[in-house]
Amino acid sequence: MKLVVDVRWDDEASVWYAVSRGKVGLATESESLDGLRERILLVLPDLLDLKDVADLDIELVVHGISAASNPIAAE
Repeated sequence: MKLVVDVRWDDEASVWYAVSRGKVGLATESESLDGLRERILLVLPDLLDLKDVADLDIELVVHGISAASNPIAAE
């Protein structure tokens, strides 16, 4: 199964957030991109009723990274 996840920086909240495309219903956030990736891998098994995500093809599409105002400093 392929899952496409859109990732954006919320300047007002100072967090990265992820929302899946389609009907999966993934929505989560974190202060760092690494943390967001970990959070996505943590919530997907419960969301999709899977034992693990090894069989998933997950594509993260990061939008507006060049416009983010120093998101790395938030770590």
